[in-house]
Parts: sequence; C-alpha cells; structure tokens
Amino acid sequence: MHHRSRSGALVAAVALSALVLTACSAPQGGDADGDAAATGGTLKLAGNSDVLYLDPAASYSAPDYQIHRALTRTLFAQVPGEGDSDTSEIVPDLALEIPTLDNGGISEDGTVYTIELQEGVEFDAPDGAREVVADDVVLAAKRICNPVSPSNALSYFTDTIVGLAEYCDGFSAVEPTIDAIRAYVEGNDIAGVQAVDERTVQFTITQPAADFIDILALGVFLAPQPVEYLDYLPDSPELRQNIISTGPYRIAEYVPDESYTLERNPVWDADLDPVRAANVDAIEISMGQDAAAVQQQLEAGTVDMQWADTVTPTASVPALLASEDERLVIGGDGAIRPYVVINTLSPNAGGAFGQTEVRQALNFAIDRSAVQQILGGPGLAAVATQILPPEVLGTEQANVLDVPESGDPETAQQLLADAGYPDGVPVRLLYRETEPYASIAAAMQQDLQAAGFQVEMKVTTQNAFYSEFLLNQDITEAGEWDIAIAAWSADYFGGRPYLVPMLDGRGYAAGSPNFGGWNNEEFNGLIDDALAAATPEEANEFWIAADAVATEDAAWVPITFARTPVFHSSRVDGFEYLAWTKNGDVTNVSLSE
Repeated sequence: MHHRSRSGALVAAVALSALVLTACSAPQGGDADGDAAATGGTLKLAGNSDVLYLDPAASYSAPDYQIHRALTRTLFAQVPGEGDSDTSEIVPDLALEIPTLDNGGISEDGTVYTIELQEGVEFDAPDGAREVVADDVVLAAKRICNPVSPSNALSYFTDTIVGLAEYCDGFSAVEPTIDAIRAYVEGNDIAGVQAVDERTVQFTITQPAADFIDILALGVFLAPQPVEYLDYLPDSPELRQNIISTGPYRIAEYVPDESYTLERNPVWDADLDPVRAANVDAIEISMGQDAAAVQQQLEAGTVDMQWADTVTPTASVPALLASEDERLVIGGDGAIRPYVVINTLSPNAGGAFGQTEVRQALNFAIDRSAVQQILGGPGLAAVATQILPPEVLGTEQANVLDVPESGDPETAQQLLADAGYPDGVPVRLLYRETEPYASIAAAMQQDLQAAGFQVEMKVTTQNAFYSEFLLNQDITEAGEWDIAIAAWSADYFGGRPYLVPMLDGRGYAAGSPNFGGWNNEEFNGLIDDALAAATPEEANEFWIAADAVATEDAAWVPITFARTPVFHSSRVDGFEYLAWTKNGDVTNVSLSE
C-alpha cells in the first residue's frame, strides 16, 4: 500500500554492502565535480503505468510526484541531502523562507504559520501569463477535499488546520458537478487558511505540531492552483489535458497510458527557482513497458531514466554491483517492506492473536534474514527489529524483544506454551500471488510451522489483498485472515505518517490502515504527546517511546526496511536519488551527448 505511498533533514542509518554505489552529492544544476552542467537535449524516460492523479489536489504516487517536479512549483520542496542517497531535506521553493519562531514565521504559541511568497512567479495560463498570488494557495487548500477526486492524504490536513474538517464535511455533500463545486469553493472559506495580502498566506493549526512543515511540503497538494481548474471536474480527462504549469516545463502532448511530451515553459524564470536547474530542453515519457524491457533500453542508452514505479529488476542487481556499475544507485525511502500485520480482532483459536505472547511468538518464529535474501540481500533490504525506520528516528535500530535476525523457534514455542497453547496455534496466512510476496510466504510457512503454528495459506490477487481483505472490517473481524504480508511507504520521514495511521487503535474502522485493529492505551498517549510536542526533538523522544511500546507488545512483525535500486543511462550526469520520487530529479540532471 502506497502512502507517501508516501516523508527536515534525514539521518541515514542503514548500511549498504561495500559494493553498493550511491550518487555523489552535487550542487543543483552542476555535475558531481561541481562544474557547470551541460544544457539542451531530450531526456527520455520509460516505465510501466500512467500517473495515478495528474490534478495537484489528488496527486499521490511516485509518478505523480515525478512529473509534478517538472510542472509545478511548491511552497517547499524536497531535495537530496548532502553526501548520501538516504538523506533528504526541505527547502523553500515558492516560499521566501521556511517559517520558524526565530524569523517570526511561526507564532509564539506555535499555532500560526505565516509564509511569504516570491514575486514574479507566473502561471503559464491559456489567456496569458498571470502572477501567482496567495489566493492561489488558498484555492489549493479548498480543492483538496473536492467530492470527485479528493486527496488520499486528507487527514494530515484536516487533523491540523483549523476549520478544514468542517469545510470538508460540507464539501463531501456537494453534487459532483462543475457548477456545484465552483459555487461551494467560492462561497465557503477555511478559517485556518487565509490570504493576508497578495504575497502572504497564513495557516492556523489546532495545536502546535512539530511536523507541520513536513505536512505543508507533502506532495503538491498546497501548491498554488489556478482558478481555471474550477472549469473542469477534478482530475477529469479534460483537466488532465489542460494542466497549467508554474515549473520549468509544460505538457506539450499527453496520450493517456502511452506518453507525455514536456517542453520548456516560456514563463518560467530560472533566477526565481532555487530548486530546479532545468538543464534539458524536453522530456519524453513512454509508458506501458515492464522493468526488464526498460532495463535493456537503459543499458543500451536508448532510454535515460526509469519512470513511475519501474525500478531495476532484483535479478539484475547482483551483476551490476559486482561490476561496480556507476549507473546503478540504491536509495532509501523509509519503506517497511514487508511487515507482517497481525489481526488482533480475529476470533480464531479462541482469540489467540489478541494475546501479546502469541504475537511475540510470531516475532520469534520468522527468519527475517531469509526474507532479506529473497529481496536481494543487505544491499536492497535491512533487517528490521523495530517499527519506525531508523531514518525517521535518527538513531540506531533498537531490538526491544531481543529477536535474532534468523529467528528463534524454541523461544516461539515457549511463548505459545506460556500463553496456553502448548500444542501450537492454527494461523491463516494471507499473501499476494505476485513476487516477491509468494516466495516470502513460502519461506514464512516453514518458519511458522517449525515454531508450532499450523499454517493455512490463503493467496489472493494484488488488488484484492487490500480492498477485499485488509481494508474490509467485516472480513477482518470474521477471521478470514490472521496474519498478512503487507508493505508501507510513508508520506514523509516522521513519526506521524507511520505510527498514527497504522497503529492508533482509536481510529480503527473500515478502510483503516491499522489493518489488524491493534489498540494500546499507553501507546495512544505517547503519540498524543508526540503530536502536541513543540519541537521535533521533543516529539522524537515520544515517537521512540511509542515505537518501543508497540514493538514490545508485538503490534505486528517488522521484517525489513527496503531500499530502491534505480538505474540511468551513461549519458545522464548529475543524477542524485530523491526519496520523494524514488528516482533521480528530472529537473536537475543533464545530458552529456
């Protein structure tokens, strides 16, 4: 499940194999040696699918973010951190600076954020260039919960911004037509989002939130949007053909599910853009190709970079590492892939999975190192012994349960006996038919049986795995599954996008990403403290404590923190892994020929 999916500076804590080569840090617009980058040429990308959403109000996937890097200026932007492919940081983009208490951008009580916008940035509007103003940011906030294609990350904003939840409640009842949507947007305001003047936008939040800048920088949801978007249904085919750019490129041609052609945006001013060098003249994107075919083209030099969710095939990685191929870059994005979610609501075996000792037994039963090898070894996956990735906490991994990487079936058997199950526990293991999940499930079946579990394998399709099982409250509570091999990519590197949606049991309902319904009062109190913390440092202490509580109570079984292998052609210079797009930044590479 993707919640980006899927997210300040990150601290790299996952060690790579000595053979893994990562991109060098270089100034934006320059090559790795600091020289001026070459300009011109057409950058060619190829990959599998089209964007999930092209409308900024809903854009919420790797390809969505990849194309909007070229099309859309944002208040704040994610850029690669210094010197490591696992680091990232937030910098001003359209905003003149990041608000802080010291510069007056954050009020003394921590609830009002005042953002000054650059002068002179323009929309490439159909009736002529028009300057971006604060009202365009307000419009973005108003469109975020439209009734046709609302943001899937909406809760970050409704949980924090004053009045947005009430505004969105009203919007949800509006007829999904152009006229009704326009009337609601123009006739209703959000108390916590105001244009103070032409260049100043102000956000008021319900309580101090140490990660509110992360939320403001999430995706392109709050990127200024032109009033022309109200002439179309959100993310409709018609709107997709009329995207208006503020970034260095605009869409010259778009054939859904087949191709994009991007050309230079004539109203973009390089002197006003601190994030994008825009070295190439054009970008061509071809869709509908599998990873193996794309890899062949990359190595041949007929394609320059991967597009969308297409990454380097796992089978290709060992040879590329062995040859020390500098075109291969392996980056981290904080993905927990996979983990084993435990259905604490299952009535099976007398409600066994509601017992801490049984869940702890699952943690000791599974050989995490075997899964690591299935995923390609230490270079592509790090064994996980806690819930939050170390990039989030900025600390070394903890191992509260003291679980060996290869598991401990004897301890698992003893825990089952202590829980009143000396003869073992039957368990329904749900997994997807696709790889690597089928291979992982087969390995886990052997591990679980050796530890005293009687395993019933339950396979399903990729789409049904979440929609028909994990997100279906009735199926979950009926015990149609007991454990399931899931994955999670958070929206940014912070405690909130991991621990709140996945483990706060107070929010459990149909569609909740707390798939197993785990609920713990001590944990819930700690995340409340973290969310109310005044500083990231204070919040981090509460996140660490919350992670320890969830891990000790065995909310689920963390398995590995995955890494992403991406590849580029030999003519691409200045390639740096950007966790936000799980690839290089198309606006900052250049072509050597």
